[in-house]
Amino acid sequence: MCAPLVASGQPLDLYQADVLVLDQSEAERVRGARASLADVMLRLSGHPRVLEHEDVRAAIARAESYMHEFSYSGTDERLERDGEEHPARRLSIRFAPSALEEILRTAGLPLWPANRPVVLVWMVEAEAGERQFVNDTEYWRTLRSQARVRGLPLVSPLLDLEDRLALSADELWRLDQAAIRNAARRYQADAVLVGRYTRSSAGVVRSEWDLFHGLSRHGYDIRAEAVVDVLSDSVDQVANYFAEQYAIIPQEEGPDALIVQVSAVGSFAAYKSLQRYVESLPVVRRAELVSLRDDALTLRLYTEGGVDRLISQFARDDRLREPRVSGTLRLPENRYLPQGSQANPLSYIWSE
Repeated sequence: MCAPLVASGQPLDLYQADVLVLDQSEAERVRGARASLADVMLRLSGHPRVLEHEDVRAAIARAESYMHEFSYSGTDERLERDGEEHPARRLSIRFAPSALEEILRTAGLPLWPANRPVVLVWMVEAEAGERQFVNDTEYWRTLRSQARVRGLPLVSPLLDLEDRLALSADELWRLDQAAIRNAARRYQADAVLVGRYTRSSAGVVRSEWDLFHGLSRHGYDIRAEAVVDVLSDSVDQVANYFAEQYAIIPQEEGPDALIVQVSAVGSFAAYKSLQRYVESLPVVRRAELVSLRDDALTLRLYTEGGVDRLISQFARDDRLREPRVSGTLRLPENRYLPQGSQANPLSYIWSE
């Protein structure tokens, strides 16, 4: 079994990276820190062009100043330098979260939170008229390595008897969605990525990738000279998709500034009553009206103690009630966005 990059629902450590270096010299540490910070900024933002921004380039040039801690460990790997291979050591670096988030905030760049969808990957190849599951160790290593760079949690199937009874290579090639979803159920992933590829007579790898996420389906056609390049590109495409869905622009939001939407505020008197109520709460330092439409309004609340304390305070006296959802329980698509952010506000109904 190929172990998942992370278990479903477990946050990633977006701020840590490993890089191979020749030794423990300062020059190698500087080189390693710059390479590591570039990986971390791409992973943290999710934006494919984040490394082109001048603020990010300036930060990478002084990467050592953002290091929180680092350590070295031995490896059996080798590092090529100037055409020669040398024994390599692994440099592990963790960068200061608040400093990196401030870079993105100042630059107006997106931040993709650590609670990210887990993607199950199925791959099938066609060769000489036969279709078979991809179980090549090198290919899976490439896929997982690029997924770590992008911060995309992956799960690889066991390809055991249960999998093969539930889903054949031909069904996977035909994109039999019923069979694919049935086989994926045991892994409890949030999305399923299916990769199909073959090699043309000219030696070009031609591939089609389909991402099933909720009720939606997204397709990517990728061509390259080598399978490993196809795999890396597929990870980038999926990471770009999820980052576009769930990344936020860090502004005056976070643990002390929370966005709350309140409905059933049908009059000016009700609005003033709500305002007095929230401003009287001990966890609220200040309340601002963001928008008002019909009988619903949006507030920005500056709090002491963050979202959990605010939710607990609301639950105590039932003046603000959470809306009830009838029918089959379905997790909302925005569950990977921070509660209380502009993209995922807290929702309540006002009850005087």
